[in-house]
Amino acid sequence: MVAALLQKVNLWEVRKRRLGTFSGGMRQRFGIAQALIGNPRLVIVDEPTAGLDPEERNRFLNLLAEIGEQVVVILSTHIVEDVTDLCPRMAIISKGQLLMSGKPHEAIEAMRERVWSKVVAKAALPEYQSRFAVLSTRLIAGQPRIHVYSERPPEAGFAPVDPDLEDVYFQQLQRRDAGAQAN
Repeated sequence: MVAALLQKVNLWEVRKRRLGTFSGGMRQRFGIAQALIGNPRLVIVDEPTAGLDPEERNRFLNLLAEIGEQVVVILSTHIVEDVTDLCPRMAIISKGQLLMSGKPHEAIEAMRERVWSKVVAKAALPEYQSRFAVLSTRLIAGQPRIHVYSERPPEAGFAPVDPDLEDVYFQQLQRRDAGAQAN
């Protein structure tokens, strides 16, 4: 069983090396091999790709996807790309409250044609945040690019963007906060 698991997680060639010499990605894969001893029906992983370089991240996500064909894998992460790429179902939980659950691609699709983007001046950012449902702000070349949730274009200068799971996440947090303020 150990030999089969080490081959499955691509560690057979380094099986005689000390664990302390393994890279972060190798340690993650070793942890998965340990978790699979005894053929569990459920594997829970917490932030499995944090700190991994892009190559190791891809390798590890492929491994989790392969394992997920035979075992239920629960992935706890803040890296929304991992959820989009790997999970057929998801839940957004914040402060112990279930905000939503479903299929990632359906959640993204439900926001299509409702997310708008614009580069704004730093000084104008508070005004935009007070006037619109700003989902996120990211500095691009020193200027804030905002994503706004709206059924129609908020005003001139906004361009539609394809939503992603990060937009879904931030919208759910806004709904939670709006509900808390209403109570």
